[in-house]
Amino acid sequence: MDVIDAGEAVERLGVSRATLYAYVSRGLVRALPDTADPRRSLYSAADIDGLVTRKRRGRKPERIAAGTLDWGLPVLTSHITRIEGGQLSYRGRDALELAKVASFEAVAALLWGCGDSDPFAAPMPAVGDAWDELSRLMAARSLPERCGVLLPLMPGASATLWRREPRLVWPNAATLLRTMAAAAVGRAPRATPIAEVLAEAWGLEPGHASTDHLRAALVLLADHELNTSAFAVRVVASTGASLAAALAGGLAALSGPRHGGTTSLVEILFDEIERAGDAGRVVDERLWRGDLLPGFDHPLYPEGDPRAVALLGRLPPDGERDALIAAVGALGKRPNVDFALVSLRRALGLPRGAAFTLFAVGRTAGWIAHALEQLADGRLIRPRARYDDPEE
Repeated sequence: MDVIDAGEAVERLGVSRATLYAYVSRGLVRALPDTADPRRSLYSAADIDGLVTRKRRGRKPERIAAGTLDWGLPVLTSHITRIEGGQLSYRGRDALELAKVASFEAVAALLWGCGDSDPFAAPMPAVGDAWDELSRLMAARSLPERCGVLLPLMPGASATLWRREPRLVWPNAATLLRTMAAAAVGRAPRATPIAEVLAEAWGLEPGHASTDHLRAALVLLADHELNTSAFAVRVVASTGASLAAALAGGLAALSGPRHGGTTSLVEILFDEIERAGDAGRVVDERLWRGDLLPGFDHPLYPEGDPRAVALLGRLPPDGERDALIAAVGALGKRPNVDFALVSLRRALGLPRGAAFTLFAVGRTAGWIAHALEQLADGRLIRPRARYDDPEE
């Protein structure tokens, strides 16, 4: 992590050293020994800057509430996913460990709180008629458009689903997840491991290590706490709308270029490097123009996105990718999961757009978990807006 000494820390905070030490003792600021002088401590620059930001906002309730909408304080209680100290866990299970061996379906069941029940063991309902209609509507359409058409057609998509016991909802949720995956690659849904459905559609050899890479990616993308799309799902679910409608809301949010759509921007960055033949030059030119470097850093992982580390560690060396990581790494930035997904797509020779598909299919498991949890909460999500008169 980026660190600063005590002098700079108290200067940024505008407090005494005693107050700085109090922040450390309360867990508000992380500290570690200075390797050059063990008698001194260094302090997390990210923690210091976070305190400064909160101090500037003040303690007025409306300012605190506004700040929560921008990577701020937690706004609701959840038992699904925890992100803390650079680690990601699903209901107390380390997501990186799960990605090594667990099936995507098992992780989905874990996120949904199914316990010993296996919602994917239930027989698949007949979806033939709906699928035939959908196939005609989906021709030459993108994934978000496909699934927006798809979800209202699916069995169990009506709002009456919510009036059932959770264990009766789980099989329908499994069907929706399988259908989302099938729609993403133009296949009819079936009771086959989702990673294998994607691998087959993308022409990968059955049983090849590449299929296991897809499984790991789906697991690592299954949920990520209260991100934009998960929040959108919870808002829709809180109105009593159907599970399918809630998923459509999540997919719409995911498609934006500042969320799952970032993968398309990473693809463009790789395109520029291929044309120029020099990653360092492309990075320098982007910086000179004031352009972004998509696919690097994540506010919740100041020391690096562990999902990216896990996925990139599965891939063979690649000159262009490694040169780009080195060029941006010289700026103190590390790859995030968007970069890793595009790298995976390129390494396996998958069709363009497959990175977003993996993101959408994987995240559907988490969206379902959030919708179910919001249903159990029973409250309507309805914040207030603070009116600002432009004439004043």
